[in-house]
Amino acid sequence: MICSILASTSQGGIGNQGTLPWPKNSEDLHQFKKHTENQIVVMGRNTWDDPMMPNPLPNRVNFVVTNRKLNVIQARTINGDISQEVTEIKERFPDKKVFVIGGKSIYEATQNIVERVYLTRIKGAWFSDTRIDLEQYLLDFRLYSVRPGHNCTYETWNRISFN
Repeated sequence: MICSILASTSQGGIGNQGTLPWPKNSEDLHQFKKHTENQIVVMGRNTWDDPMMPNPLPNRVNFVVTNRKLNVIQARTINGDISQEVTEIKERFPDKKVFVIGGKSIYEATQNIVERVYLTRIKGAWFSDTRIDLEQYLLDFRLYSVRPGHNCTYETWNRISFN
């Protein structure tokens, strides 16, 4: 299964100056780890370079979308048609879930192949210079579950149709 996992403000804010707009959120990080550990993560170069992000993410197969060489052997690079590359990754690892973990351009490039979205809605007002139009992004999905958290809400969305 190919999934997206992201956290956002109520206005779709997902980033600010190359990192998350809100302070470290241990509850959401635990949720992220629960879903992605021992699975595959695909991220853009800016997500990889985020100073708050350990890289590579431990106990995961890491793929970074970039044309530049990485100085880490624990991560693999991909470039070209991102949707095609992610689909091929899924075919090479049929027993694992593939998680698209950001940033914005990677979410948008894989939107048509994602089967499930794990969305954390962070409470509070946080300035964001990077946003996703969540209404458009979730257009072909149906809300499957909602679970309240301490300072956020966890939603799972399943695709209802493929274009």
